[in-house]
Amino acid sequence: MKHLFPKLGSVSLNILFVIFAMSMANIALAEDEEITDPIAHGEKAHNTYCVKCHTDAVYTRENHFVRSMDALNKQVERCKNMNNVPWFPEDTDAVVQFLNKKYYRF
Repeated sequence: MKHLFPKLGSVSLNILFVIFAMSMANIALAEDEEITDPIAHGEKAHNTYCVKCHTDAVYTRENHFVRSMDALNKQVERCKNMNNVPWFPEDTDAVVQFLNKKYYRF
């Protein structure tokens, strides 16, 4: 009988198991992590991901697209999805809160 995948040695399987377990632990920690200061958390997330594509000028230019809280939520979600940003909904909400407090004030 032919196998679809080559056999891996026990050391390789152990390494794969450890990597998988560590990655699952990181996911669980991220999901359980409580955001105590959403504005600070949003600022950190913004500075980590958003400034890779654009400066703060997109928020302050005269012809900016965002004119309501709903539009701000949709724009942050759109940017997150287009750039495969690994945020949980709480992270996205924190970025929206940060941007609203610092720039938009809806």
